[in-house]
Amino acid sequence: MRKIVISVFMIVLYTVTINAQVSVKVKDLSYIDGLKENQVFGYGLVVGLQGTGDSRINVTKSSLRNLLNNLGLDEDDMEKSKNVAAVLVTASLPEMVRTGDRIDVTVSSIGDAKSIEGGMLIQSPLKGADGNTYIVAQGRVSSAESAGTGRKLRTVALISNGGIVERDIETTFSTENMVTFVLNEWNFALANQIAEQVREEYPEANPVINQNGKITFTIPDNINFSVFIARVQDMEVTPDYGARVVINEKEGTIVMGGAIKVSESVVSKDGLTISVRGQRQPVGAALIKESTTVKDVVEALNYAGLEASDIVSVLKALHDAGALHAELIIK
Repeated sequence: MRKIVISVFMIVLYTVTINAQVSVKVKDLSYIDGLKENQVFGYGLVVGLQGTGDSRINVTKSSLRNLLNNLGLDEDDMEKSKNVAAVLVTASLPEMVRTGDRIDVTVSSIGDAKSIEGGMLIQSPLKGADGNTYIVAQGRVSSAESAGTGRKLRTVALISNGGIVERDIETTFSTENMVTFVLNEWNFALANQIAEQVREEYPEANPVINQNGKITFTIPDNINFSVFIARVQDMEVTPDYGARVVINEKEGTIVMGGAIKVSESVVSKDGLTISVRGQRQPVGAALIKESTTVKDVVEALNYAGLEASDIVSVLKALHDAGALHAELIIK
């Protein structure tokens, strides 16, 4: 058993934490109702691969045959080529997109291709949920990196600015001279804070907090529509969300606010021995005093030499015991 001998002052923590208030602009906490991204997707072929394309996929062979036929060519031997891969092409259209805008597209192999890196995507239409074509994509693909590993995904690629918007997307975000803001994460205190601040500067705006979690404003007659929205978005408020501790067990990372409190509790962990001052015999438990923060607990356990997995298990136990006063999110 791994033993770590430390003095009790390392784990018995008496701290006073100042809860810092941070001002954030309304536009960073909300979006305008009616303005949203739109997803599009399509099917295509990546050519120019050096023998790393699909080998036994019928859909690739038939697609290549149709492509050549459309070009006036009829060549069956090309079906044996491993320089072609069938792919799905996806993209997200931002709000207020216009015809001619360029969009990044993602290309993903759907066959048995070993790699589509360095290939060329042949012109492919991307359609929305309504069946209309909104983007036409084409270009040289470059491999994407797998998140957290640094390794390249050779069957998933990105084409920067590879999609050209072919159709405008009409958006309606103002009706009857009214505009609605939607908080990214609903909070009554924050909604009331925004409404009161707008009411103070624009009494005619008559802000209303709806039951569906939206805040509706009437656009004053004496101010331009865009000026009013821009002013509301630039207003600064102080968000006060619930306490959270987010743990990524796979990567061993812990993210939390600095002022999250932990009630008085005793922690006993295999492999950890606490030597209390004035006692001859070491004990295998740690006393955590009232008003200690999660930050202090994690720092003390890190100082004691515990592995990330051990610290995660301690935090889980504190949460299950009701001593950790925060929402615990484990990914």
